[in-house]
Formats: sequence, structure tokens, C-alpha cells
Amino acid sequence: ILARWRFLMLTLLICTWLLLAPLVGGAWRIELLLEACMLVTLLVTVWANPHLSGLRNVLIVLWLASVSGTLLSIATAEHPAWRWSRSLELLTLVPLMGMLAGGMLAFVLRERTLTLDSIFATIAAYLLLAGLYTQIYMCLITWNPASFSLPVEVAGRPVHLLHSDMTYFSLVTLATVGYGDILPATSTARMLAMIQAVTGQFYVAVVVAIFVGMY
Repeated sequence: ILARWRFLMLTLLICTWLLLAPLVGGAWRIELLLEACMLVTLLVTVWANPHLSGLRNVLIVLWLASVSGTLLSIATAEHPAWRWSRSLELLTLVPLMGMLAGGMLAFVLRERTLTLDSIFATIAAYLLLAGLYTQIYMCLITWNPASFSLPVEVAGRPVHLLHSDMTYFSLVTLATVGYGDILPATSTARMLAMIQAVTGQFYVAVVVAIFVGMY
């Protein structure tokens, strides 16, 4: 029974994390909660792809690397090398989220029939793609706070709220809504936002094609 609802429960977990993240004070709390969410996502993805033993090993290594980066970032919070450890933490999450999203889509393609679980697998993968770009945007801000124009000053903005801002911008860009309250202010940020918007359009087109084929 749980196998029929695993991606629904995972999607609810990710949405709950998105709602609670701005309310959780302290950078270290939000970082550890994100790692815990990634662990649950990893377990569900591996559960849905039992025949891909190689994928399991790679995902575990990537998750351990991201946890190491998170702990190093927390340990060097007051150290001049914080930017480097923070970048390590953020960028190790990028391949992890990418592979998890790929594992979910592989599960959908293998099912060959339209089920509630496959629908929520694509939703979870979509949210992970947004999270992937969030980490990249946070890395840009770590090195250049002027990378984005926000309604509030980036300097002095609590990390958990800044992370929530970038998650919001990432989802808005992926959905190509473009409210305009947060804007990319550098060439690198603009190019990444453009790539993400194109990715969002192709994702929707591919998912619709897959579901039509299944139906």
C-alpha cells in the first residue's frame, strides 16, 4: 500500500519543507533540515528503482558529500573560509538533486502506465529541479550579493529567509511566471535564469508527452 503513495507522501514532505523553511530561524537549522529532506527523497527514489544498484551507490556518496559540506559550512560560519565551505555545501547538492529528479523520471518511464504515484513523481522531480537552481543562485549570492535585486537588502538578510527568497524566485522562473519582484542583476544570474526558464518549458512538454503516451 505504501508503494502506491510513496511519491505523494514525498511531495507533501517537500511542500511542507517549503512552507516551514522561512519560519525556521538559524542557518544551521535550515541546512540540516534540507539534508534530512534529501535523505528521505533519496530513500524513496532508491525504493522506486530497486534494479538500479549503481544509482543507489552514487546517490549515497553524493548525499554524504553534501552532508560533509553542510557540516563544514556550519563549522566555519565565523571563519574567512566560510565562502568556500558554503560553496562546497551548495554545489554538492546540485548533482544530488539532479540525479534524484532523474531517478524519479526513470521510474515514471519504466511504469508505462499512468498512476497517481507516477503523477506525483513528476511533481516531486519538478520541485527538485527548482531546488537545484536555488542552490546555484545561493552560491552566486555567497560570492556576489549584488547578483539579484530583491525588495530588501541582501546584506544582513538572514540566511533562511534569503534561501526562501531564492526558492521563490527559482519556482517562479521555472514556471515562467515572472512577477518581477526579484530580478537577476548580473549577466551570470540572467543567463542561469534564462536556462532555467527554458528547462521549465521543456519539462512540462516532455511530461505531458509521456502522460499522453501512457494514456
